[in-house]
Amino acid sequence: MRTLRKYIITETLVSIGSVLFLFVALFFLFDLIQAIAEGKQSNMGIGLTLYGSALEVPSWAYELIPLSALTGTLTALARFSSYSEYVVMRSAGMSLKSLMLILSVVALIVSSVAFLVGELIVPKAERVLQTINVGSGSEQHVIAQTFRSGHWIKDQDRIINVTRLTKNFELSGVLIFELDDNDRSLSRMIKASTGIIDENKWQLSDVHVTDIYSDRLVRSSTPSLTLNTLINPKILNSLLLGEAHLTYLELARYIAHLEINGEDVYRYKSAQWSKISHLVTVFLLVLIAVAFISFENRNRHTGFWIFIGTTCGVGLYFMTQLITSIGTIGRWHPATYSLIPIVLILFGAYAFVANRERR
Repeated sequence: MRTLRKYIITETLVSIGSVLFLFVALFFLFDLIQAIAEGKQSNMGIGLTLYGSALEVPSWAYELIPLSALTGTLTALARFSSYSEYVVMRSAGMSLKSLMLILSVVALIVSSVAFLVGELIVPKAERVLQTINVGSGSEQHVIAQTFRSGHWIKDQDRIINVTRLTKNFELSGVLIFELDDNDRSLSRMIKASTGIIDENKWQLSDVHVTDIYSDRLVRSSTPSLTLNTLINPKILNSLLLGEAHLTYLELARYIAHLEINGEDVYRYKSAQWSKISHLVTVFLLVLIAVAFISFENRNRHTGFWIFIGTTCGVGLYFMTQLITSIGTIGRWHPATYSLIPIVLILFGAYAFVANRERR
């Protein structure tokens, strides 16, 4: 039985890996064609264009792992059925329950791979991708200049505007508004030409300070100023990457920062639950593949059931997106709309498999 278990796990993992490779290669080719059509290679060079497309590969792999897990498992099980291998397995004493337990090991391995890709590789690739700019010269290292007015950040009693931020966390065009603790009125304005971020301190240069009183304004200048703030490089990374490319721990850290500043954290908590839902979906899609393969009769069109199973996987994705949109509009708890599609398809697959096993 150990040899049989190893054979099933190996064949299924190879099948899933092959499908994932084909999907990712296809998306890489499409992205590269689009980049060339947009003329990126004329600004960046063909080498940097290829490098930029390659940095997108981890994100695609992370998104495509659930569908690849389902399609790859379906393909492996269909091969067992077509070659009568499953009949031999059943003759050796393996029940459908035993097959599900073996596939649980496969599901755990694939889910672990998805976790590692999503939590380790994707964020690093996205940070490197941010340093690639289609421009040239001094603008090449700029990674944050989203709006004409720059980035706006809230830091307790401060509202900070940064016009430009480089990958080395060098600032330019810094404007800080400090609010009064009592009535939240504007009490001070700080304007700095440049600066650099060092953990929880900002070292500002060429600083102009305007203190605002009820009856007068007091202006002063200083060559440098050290500003103690909660906005450190990790927080800025969270701000620049967006919730979709943050790790679970980075989301937790940024949520804590937003809660300190009294800001809405619903979107980021939704992203946390989305990561959990993603891993659970990968695990379950490997298991429910059994429901779409007929093992008893090789004359039942196996290719058709592979198509039906893959279509259901795609349908699950779109159903998840729809329920997520509805839940977000209705401000449901993120766990609700993250797990509803999974629970529905799990119960459906369980009923189907249980009915087949009774027969």
